[in-house]
Amino acid sequence: MEKEINFEFDGLEINFFFEDFNFKESELKLFEKSLQRLGPSLIKFCNNYQYLSDKNMVLNISICNDETIQEMNRDHRKKNKITDVLSFPLQENVRKGDYDKFLPEIELGDLYICYSVCQAQALEFKISFEEEFLHLSVHGFLHVLGFDHEISDEEERIMEKFEEEILLNVRSR
Repeated sequence: MEKEINFEFDGLEINFFFEDFNFKESELKLFEKSLQRLGPSLIKFCNNYQYLSDKNMVLNISICNDETIQEMNRDHRKKNKITDVLSFPLQENVRKGDYDKFLPEIELGDLYICYSVCQAQALEFKISFEEEFLHLSVHGFLHVLGFDHEISDEEERIMEKFEEEILLNVRSR
């Protein structure tokens, strides 16, 4: 059974899905707090760089298990392994202005974050689960806008700079 929490900000709707999990109330509160901090920071980033600053945006974020993310990674990227986050943009390239301009709201795309990998990476990097969840969400968000660190070293530097900029804003909330 699909479980969902919806967040609405001025110009951004985030839909959070967690169908494979029965989170405790405290865990759900952590996701809610994280996404409440994330939303305004994503809007600020878009406004600063004029990405859809005049549109209402929709972003879907799902927490999934190892099996689901490995299957999606295999089917869509031809990489048969578990990964931390997958992004599926629903627009051609928001960054370059190639998106459905005639719609009142723009569906940015879907992010899938692997719960166990997020936990493991938080431990590995000696940060909280929340910090890693936010990092993966920001990373995926930049991908749905059209950024791709795998294209070149320069593109990787740009993406890392924007990730840090957004995360600094999130931390200040």
